[in-house]
Amino acid sequence: MSAELSPLAALLALEQQIRTAENAAALHFVIVNDIRMLVEYRQAALFSADGALLAVSGVDAVERSSPFAQWVERACRHLAADRPLVAGATALNSQDGAEWGDWLPACALWLPLTGPDGRKFGTLLLAREAPWTEADLTLTERAALMAAFALAARDRPAPWQTWVRRIRHTPRLRLAAAAALLLALIFPVRLSVLAPAEIVASRPAVIRAPMDGTIEAILVTPNQEVAAGTLLASLDRTTLEGRAEVARKAVATAQAELDQVTQQSFFDPKAKAQVAVIKARIEERSAELAQLADQLDRSRIKAPRAGTAILDDPAEWQGRPVAVGERILAIADPDEVEVEAWLAPADLILLEAGGPVTVFLNSDPLSALSASLLYVTYESIARPDGQMAHRVRARLAPDSHARLGRKGTARLDGRRVPLIYWLARRPLGIIRSSLGF
Repeated sequence: MSAELSPLAALLALEQQIRTAENAAALHFVIVNDIRMLVEYRQAALFSADGALLAVSGVDAVERSSPFAQWVERACRHLAADRPLVAGATALNSQDGAEWGDWLPACALWLPLTGPDGRKFGTLLLAREAPWTEADLTLTERAALMAAFALAARDRPAPWQTWVRRIRHTPRLRLAAAAALLLALIFPVRLSVLAPAEIVASRPAVIRAPMDGTIEAILVTPNQEVAAGTLLASLDRTTLEGRAEVARKAVATAQAELDQVTQQSFFDPKAKAQVAVIKARIEERSAELAQLADQLDRSRIKAPRAGTAILDDPAEWQGRPVAVGERILAIADPDEVEVEAWLAPADLILLEAGGPVTVFLNSDPLSALSASLLYVTYESIARPDGQMAHRVRARLAPDSHARLGRKGTARLDGRRVPLIYWLARRPLGIIRSSLGF
């Protein structure tokens, strides 16, 4: 005991130190070091309820893998008791008892730290060379009680843990809890899945290459508003213009030849027979010229209707060869938009047309857009990233104002199922696919 403090003053000072400990580590430090205000000892150790070493006097941190920690934990588990115990090397087995002198003084006092509810929160070990007196036991038991109350206050269970403990010890509450759990598990909830989504045009006018050729220029920019008849793109016309010029000259030559033969036919019966042949040749050349003129006209691609131009970087199209029917761009009405989502095959649930769809856009995740399901494709489609997915289309509500190209996540709601099925659907699917049954 400190020479400056009386037992009562020392107890009050210790209580103040325990009560003002900032955290569990500080409390452990006070317990193993500041009880010296009451009694003298050379070494102290604090253990948890399961015998794990928490703190040692004179040491800031405990290394549980050290030989001392392993030996003293074995000793604590062997000497565990519900009341104070004075013990020495003879209380342990021969091997651990033989090592006692290497780690502890001869006289050790084991103090169980029992809380107000009878629950054990740990064990305190005090060791010294001198035997323990009755006065020492009285003071240390009081100190152990204060330490136990402090540990109990820090280990106070959460409200839900108190309810669980109360339910476990009350038969009626157990029955009521089981009934409530059963009702919760069969409570119907809507089965839903998530899929990446994008706002797309509902009825776009797809502009495709009218013939094989090379893109000379794209004359609009992405998201540009265009009117009907606006020139969108042009194909290279060099070859077509050359062929048209040749065909035009061929028609003129054939026409001149026809005029000459027609005049000769009045005097030469043989020339009269050539008139029909030359006329057929003129018709053939004229048809070829008309076809080339039509191709030249179609090489200048125009907008079939007003709307917004949807395309990639125009510079990437310049000089690019295209095949007939290849998509170049699209013209969409900004007010006629839908939701396009891609549903993974593993997430394919029963979805009915007209079912609710909720869209959360990345640009505005706090505002949800409402939509109704139009269709889900029967077969999955390979996407550009190599993943297979089912195409989903949904019609947005009339009051939805979503811009083309916005991306986000769509939640597709299916039928109502019991909560237990909602919870177990994915785990069961993984188990079945793994085990193959």
